[in-house]
Amino acid sequence: MATNVIPVENVTGFKWGSLVLLGVLSVIFGLLVILFPTISATVLVELLGILILVLSFAAVMLSALSPGGWKDSLLLAVLGIIGFFFGIATIIHPIVMGLVIFFVAGIALFLGGLIGLVLAVGEPHMVHRGLFALQGILAIIIGLLICIVPILGVALMVLWVGAILVIYGIVGIALGYCIRSLEKA
Repeated sequence: MATNVIPVENVTGFKWGSLVLLGVLSVIFGLLVILFPTISATVLVELLGILILVLSFAAVMLSALSPGGWKDSLLLAVLGIIGFFFGIATIIHPIVMGLVIFFVAGIALFLGGLIGLVLAVGEPHMVHRGLFALQGILAIIIGLLICIVPILGVALMVLWVGAILVIYGIVGIALGYCIRSLEKA
């Protein structure tokens, strides 16, 4: 029987201080996100706009450099150009575009939940049908909530991200000190 045991000297060779520092920074950023949700949501949407710009530029470059040239990859070039304008609009008007993005996400959640619920009800031999149906119902509720009250959906998402950062930071700090205690032993 094989065991997956890592020798203590390999584990403690990892710098425990970097885990603690990363954990402290994560807790700080998580608390900042929770305390300032409006600014955090705006920054998140602007970063998303920058990501859209980068991906749009990459799509246009891939279209230009494809073996057939522009004419064989016209759709990719058009999508890249549309994405470029969408990214610029997201950076210039982050609140409006953030609401649009969340509204589209709400529609996607609603439709995904509806499909999941239909599958759970329609497939009698599906494993864990109840959990699948519960997931579908929750997705429908959250999707409708985001579509009807998008500001509430944005606020909940930002608070969720902040809570995850705080929890991740606490776990990182604890792991760093656990590794340090192994090093002393």
